[in-house]
Amino acid sequence: MDYKKKPGQRIEKIGTVLNNEKPTISIVTPFYNGGKTLMETANSVFSQTYPYFEWIIVDDGSKEEDSLKELAKLEKMDNRIKVFHKENGGPSVARDYGIEHSEDTKYVFFLDCDDIIDKTMLECLYWTLETHPEASFAYTTMVNFGDREFIWEQWLTVEREMVENVICIASMVKKSDLLEVGCFGLKEKGLYEDWNLWLKLLKAGKIPIRVSDKLFWYRINSTGEFSRANQNKKRAMKYIKETAKGIKNNVDIIQFPREGSKYDTVNELNMVVPMYKRDNNRKNILFIFPWMVVGGADIFNLELIKRLDKKKYNPIIITTTPNINEFEQEFKEYAECVYDMSSFLDRNAYINFVDYIMESRNIDEVVVSNSQYGYYMVPYLKGKYPKVPFIDYIHSIDSADPREGFGRCTMDVDKYLSGTYVCNNFTKKQLETNYNKKNVNTLYIGTDDERFDPEKYDKKELLKKYNLPKDKLIITMIARLSDEKRPEMFVEICKRIHEKHPNTYFLIGGDGPLKKKVERLVDDNFRMLGMVSNSEEIYKVSDITINCSSLEGLALTSYESLAMGVPVVSTDVGGQTELIDSSVGGVVHYNENADKDTYNKEIDEYVEEVGRVIKDLDNIKSNCRKKIQKGFSYKIMVKNFEKVLDENIEKEKNTKGFPHGYIDYNFAVEALTKSYFYFVKYYVVNTFGIPYDGYNYRKKEKVSKFKALLYKKYANHDADIIFNFLRGVRRTLREFVVAAKFFIKSIPASIRLIYKLIFK
Repeated sequence: MDYKKKPGQRIEKIGTVLNNEKPTISIVTPFYNGGKTLMETANSVFSQTYPYFEWIIVDDGSKEEDSLKELAKLEKMDNRIKVFHKENGGPSVARDYGIEHSEDTKYVFFLDCDDIIDKTMLECLYWTLETHPEASFAYTTMVNFGDREFIWEQWLTVEREMVENVICIASMVKKSDLLEVGCFGLKEKGLYEDWNLWLKLLKAGKIPIRVSDKLFWYRINSTGEFSRANQNKKRAMKYIKETAKGIKNNVDIIQFPREGSKYDTVNELNMVVPMYKRDNNRKNILFIFPWMVVGGADIFNLELIKRLDKKKYNPIIITTTPNINEFEQEFKEYAECVYDMSSFLDRNAYINFVDYIMESRNIDEVVVSNSQYGYYMVPYLKGKYPKVPFIDYIHSIDSADPREGFGRCTMDVDKYLSGTYVCNNFTKKQLETNYNKKNVNTLYIGTDDERFDPEKYDKKELLKKYNLPKDKLIITMIARLSDEKRPEMFVEICKRIHEKHPNTYFLIGGDGPLKKKVERLVDDNFRMLGMVSNSEEIYKVSDITINCSSLEGLALTSYESLAMGVPVVSTDVGGQTELIDSSVGGVVHYNENADKDTYNKEIDEYVEEVGRVIKDLDNIKSNCRKKIQKGFSYKIMVKNFEKVLDENIEKEKNTKGFPHGYIDYNFAVEALTKSYFYFVKYYVVNTFGIPYDGYNYRKKEKVSKFKALLYKKYANHDADIIFNFLRGVRRTLREFVVAAKFFIKSIPASIRLIYKLIFK
């Protein structure tokens, strides 16, 4: 998380709203001498993509003249702002006052005058509550900044909330539920008033929703209300314990991402939809991706979004698959809006939300890449928006995948697509041959030849920085250490190279499931670098790179290596031969399902090709960068992509109607349930360290004094470790019992089998 990129530094309105509607949400903000941070908060509020709110600011007896001037200035900036002044009574009283003076809105959103919200926060919370009418309130993962910087994302249980508050104040609550529990109802100051409110709602059986995206920025300072409550902890906890009495652990908390229903469908929702005025100078392009992570296809997506001419194109991004999304901040920097649907919606609402975005933002074109859900929403959406072109971009066809990656997806929705684009001719031929695709075009990805410029780096300094030998020929592999990249083969190739060329040294950059296995294989002639952030530095110290992957479209690492003037010896999978030839490296044939002899022969071919390159290294190096600049730079890539966008929009202008693809969507997404469950489980287990057993999963634990004591004395993380160990032991014992039963049954079964084989 880059804390310098916090929201609220400026107003980022996405356009003018054409339809004026009554406010749906009341933002309630207590204000006390908060002039110094007020405008950052205000900027984040004015930037909200969901415009139907009123902002009630309750001045709680401020004394600072400058703060009051800032508040008066703010009041004139927007007619949705209402400022009330009252005698000082504390934030709890001020919030209740704001609720009392709010309009007839459905939801109340609490926001303190020094905190900041992402511009999509109101929209996402509104959608998650509207699509879960059984729920009462919703909140998001919290980014802490100021005196301390850290991410607050915790698994929520009723039991844990009773001993520690894990719900942030910036929550959206149904007003009717607030009124039912008497709102905050505390007259004293510094009493953990928000924690007390959440317990009151839980006690009344109200269901919370935890949204996983990082949409709320909480400012930490030593003079805040939370600090004052900590100073008054004994009295504050007295109120908390009193409220917690009698709470039953019977609330089914909704936490994202989650598996959702197996049978997705297109629902009818009664949402208040803002209609934004069309900007005739810019085309609104909706990109549907699976996630925003570190990977070749994802880097291509980011570089494309980053480099599109923003005077002509307005990118909006929607993602469909649960993940940590390490690149989310980078995408937000260059796109108008970014929505991770898995963080706040069940799958059965995905298509409704995409429909809403297309309608409200006047989408001119939709680009789908690597998202199965994205593909299977196309038929329904094309039927509703016939003039909008839908195109897809494919990086490779994975023959090991039962659905062959996205080859099957693009075939299924082919009649709804205006065009299919691929990153190499090999994939183009696969689609034409295997799927009878007609409208396929190659649109090469590229690399940043300005960033990957060898003239910008000093090799001697980098060798010193990484403590690498100065007199060795360095051969490198940069890749995810997983099966398809074959890092074990790379190690064996290098060992055989070293036998023929002792003056060689080898680098492995990357992380992945095979990392430990590779660590056991390497010797003193290798250096494992782990995850590489400045790959250009590694290329600069390298003389040759090797790519022995069994699956590629056209590897981004190959582009980068050549741009840095470093030859590549590569497998011939995918479109690698369209970039790599003898003039810039070498190519070795990949043998699928190879036996031991064939596998060894392939390794020897790599050794031979590397040897050939070493003999003519200076001449081959001189060709590498020239090839990138001639046809594979980002500038060329983006120029070609912009041409594709314009051509398809023009082509679809006169489309009058299209068959509705409702049935196609419903049947297709049902098949994706299993893979979606895997990604949800991976997120939950890796983020929270707890077991995840599926859609109906819930930690049904009784509230015990022993467990409460553990939470209090050892803190939540240590307590969770203890209980997860006990759960693991319990699961192991259960599995042992099951195994023992089958072992007992297997004895007579084995005897019968032997008897049949011998005597019958």
